[in-house]
Amino acid sequence: MLVNLIRYLAGYVKFEFSGGFSEGFLNDCYAAGLNIKNIKAKNGSVTAQADVRTYKRLHKFAHKNGGAVKITKRCGIIFLLSPLKGRYGFAAGLIFYIFFISFMGTFIWNITVTGNDRLSSATIIDYLEQNGLKVGARWADIDKESLEFAVMAEFSDVSWISINKIGSSAAVEINETVEKPAVEDSSQVTNVKALEDGVIVKVTALGGHAEVKAGDAVTAGDLLISGIYESETDGKNYFVHAHGSVIAQVGRKVSLYVSREQSRKNVLYTKEKKSLYLFSTVVPLGFGFDKGSYDIEIENKMLLINSYLLPVGIISESYSYYETNQVLLSDSELRALAESELEKYEQSKFADCKIIAKDAEYNLNEDGCNITAEYTIETDIASETQVNIVTESES
Repeated sequence: MLVNLIRYLAGYVKFEFSGGFSEGFLNDCYAAGLNIKNIKAKNGSVTAQADVRTYKRLHKFAHKNGGAVKITKRCGIIFLLSPLKGRYGFAAGLIFYIFFISFMGTFIWNITVTGNDRLSSATIIDYLEQNGLKVGARWADIDKESLEFAVMAEFSDVSWISINKIGSSAAVEINETVEKPAVEDSSQVTNVKALEDGVIVKVTALGGHAEVKAGDAVTAGDLLISGIYESETDGKNYFVHAHGSVIAQVGRKVSLYVSREQSRKNVLYTKEKKSLYLFSTVVPLGFGFDKGSYDIEIENKMLLINSYLLPVGIISESYSYYETNQVLLSDSELRALAESELEKYEQSKFADCKIIAKDAEYNLNEDGCNITAEYTIETDIASETQVNIVTESES
């Protein structure tokens, strides 16, 4: 394989000898020490292969034996490049391209993270960048083994990590630790009591004896699931760890206030600023920005070749300059804002509940809106409490 590669780089020709004494031609070539390969005889002629220098010496032996040689095929890179002879700019560009690709291959162009679930890729990449592994860093400057140990020491969720060099990319593979499930102390005797007043909807007793059923009304502190009970089957007394869920309908009352006076942003003008991003280095393509309050939107357009994201591109920053004004809302605007604030409250406070009924009142005045809302929701009111067992010896 290596010999064939060297022959291709050096170049060789396939030729044919015809019109003369073939055996004499071949004998003279071997006597002169010429290296001829793949000799084949066909219809009184001879075909073979030889390098370019050897082929030039074949003509005198061909004439000596009454024949002639001619090239049937030219092979090798030397013949592919021959049309470019004299085109020094192309040659210089090719040499520069080969040097550039080889040189850039010594740097990290991209970082990918796989295998992570609980830890975000951004968190891992940020830590790696703080410790030297970042876009634009030289591979020769990275101590992968030490960095892998440092990551495992920093993040308890990481049980194994491997930093692999794939071309100019750093492929980070991670295995996370398996979370141990929380283990309840089932040896403790407990009861389940109500956290608040309500009407029972569903009781799921995973341990202990249910003391209430659907439709029962309870108050805060009532016993819902008992950890001390007498079995109906064998008549024995049991002391167990009572637990489970008790879904009940409960009432909630909410009071909120929304001011009529609100701050509004008035956009004055916008400006765009572009920067060149090259291997984690940002080069501004403009001069500064104005003073004042502004909102900014950033768009990164990186060079993409064959689905491969390169660390070269343009960063566009759009600055929206504004002034803040105090405005008084109309009644319709104030009502809409109040409804929006109440909805946000529901999403925040009742995220794990089911809203069954809602009655909201919006009282508008010169200064703002007072919101009063009454809810009926379904929620879990179960709360475990430990039972202290006093033995006769302790008493």
